[in-house]
Amino acid sequence: MPRNKAIYVGVLVVAASALLYIGGQIIRLIEWFLPWSTAVGIGLILIGLYAEMQKARKPKLLGDETAATAPKPTDATQTGSKQ
Repeated sequence: MPRNKAIYVGVLVVAASALLYIGGQIIRLIEWFLPWSTAVGIGLILIGLYAEMQKARKPKLLGDETAATAPKPTDATQTGSKQ
């Protein structure tokens, strides 16, 4: 890092300008594609929302839920002895 702040700021300005120029050139090449990619993104969001709504609407089986959340018995509860 240079000790002179003017050199440091100048390097930052040149780098930012170069990157903005390159970004502008890339945008010019792909600007026709941006509306299509936006439409694809919105479509994916709508498909995901529909899938989540279908999952929430599906009834849960009683056996599946209790088996997953029920605590497993330990040796003390199986023998009935208190510690």
